Amino acid sequence: MKKITQLIKKIIGTKVTRTIRPFYHGIRTYLGAIYYGFPAKKLKVIGITGTKGKTTTTVFCGRILNMVSVKTGYISSSVINTGQQEFLNKYKMSSLDGVLMHKYLKEMVDNGCKVAVIEMTSQGLEQNRHFGIGGFDVAVFLNLYPEHLEAHGGWENYRKAKAILFKNLKKEGYFIGNEDDWETDFMWQNVKHKDSNRKKLISSKDYRIIPSKTGIFKQVQIQNKIFDTQLIGDFDIANTLFAIYAASLVGGVSVSELLPNIKNLQTVPGRMDFVIQHQTVKNIKDLSILVDYAHEPESMKQLLQTIENWKKQGFFEKVIHVLSADGAGRDDWKKPIMGQLSFKKTDFTVITTDNYDERDSPHEILDLLAQNCLKKEEGKKFFKIVNRRLAMQKALEIASTLANQKVLIVSTGVGSEQGLTQPHGIIEWDEKTVWQELVQEFVNYSD
Repeated sequence: MKKITQLIKKIIGTKVTRTIRPFYHGIRTYLGAIYYGFPAKKLKVIGITGTKGKTTTTVFCGRILNMVSVKTGYISSSVINTGQQEFLNKYKMSSLDGVLMHKYLKEMVDNGCKVAVIEMTSQGLEQNRHFGIGGFDVAVFLNLYPEHLEAHGGWENYRKAKAILFKNLKKEGYFIGNEDDWETDFMWQNVKHKDSNRKKLISSKDYRIIPSKTGIFKQVQIQNKIFDTQLIGDFDIANTLFAIYAASLVGGVSVSELLPNIKNLQTVPGRMDFVIQHQTVKNIKDLSILVDYAHEPESMKQLLQTIENWKKQGFFEKVIHVLSADGAGRDDWKKPIMGQLSFKKTDFTVITTDNYDERDSPHEILDLLAQNCLKKEEGKKFFKIVNRRLAMQKALEIASTLANQKVLIVSTGVGSEQGLTQPHGIIEWDEKTVWQELVQEFVNYSD
């Protein structure tokens, strides 16, 4: 079926495909809403969009509301909760198929949920996968950076796609925006029924992050009070503030009452997610392995800055980065930038692949990522290995040569995805599980 779909796309061309797709998904999604009885109309719905931070903000918002007994379901690219417990999103889609989305919204209603929080992507919005929701009670804009530009046909189309969320804000709905992002005003201009009393802007001036002197978890000062957290990234803490304000607007609970729950929030699977921390692994005295989704320059920059700060604080001495990007021809502009960031900010980079299909040349993906790395350092400071598992194995081998130091291995690009697209189809894949298997193989092999 997939090959037939690809053949049809090839025959009719990209432009026609892009024109047809919104009609197809819009009709399909609306029929799904009819079939499941328009479940979103029985819920308060929060939509969250932005280039980075959507997943974390969505999950944190849902978790916080559940902590204060406002039963909430949420749909993100990492995890889904329909009112019972979280489970990993196995669909490899940030914006679910519209019929599936309404199915999950129906389950939320059946399970007694009062609120639904949904991660909204630019492609999902452009393809009308929001049809049948009937409007959002809260619409959140986090930020906008270059991403998916080929898919949208340029920056202007990308920002317009994001703005669709705000066009669908209910008359009595609330707008939450990032005061530090210059695109916030554009998003606000797309709100049909503007009411300044229903507009909330969040700024980096609203909070202060306090690094720990003894560990990687940080504190945050908000409203002149200091709160402990189980979070390690500055961006996670910023996302928490957006989540709390959105939760407050639909949950009937004040922001000050919600803030103490920050200490109970744990990282989202696949986002700044440790597999092991400071463990002795055979001859490696102090090894940590971290998984993160970072797949575009800005998130990569922030991740590596966090790690650089950890090195300055003495938590780690050497950093090995397993770096990847999606297929050639999709946002190729970003690949050399990501490679250069890794080359400059880490001690070793193992360049590999994640999702690609029969149309792609995996070696071209690796070459693009390595384009801005010093060629003479290949085989010394950076390595190119197509097979992801072998690349991760190589990272462990490098770590074994640094046995007496505090070593951090970080792998990016996959996060909590439950499968990798390969030329012969989708293979089962869980990054954390693969790391655990490789560590065990490393120990056994060393024996």
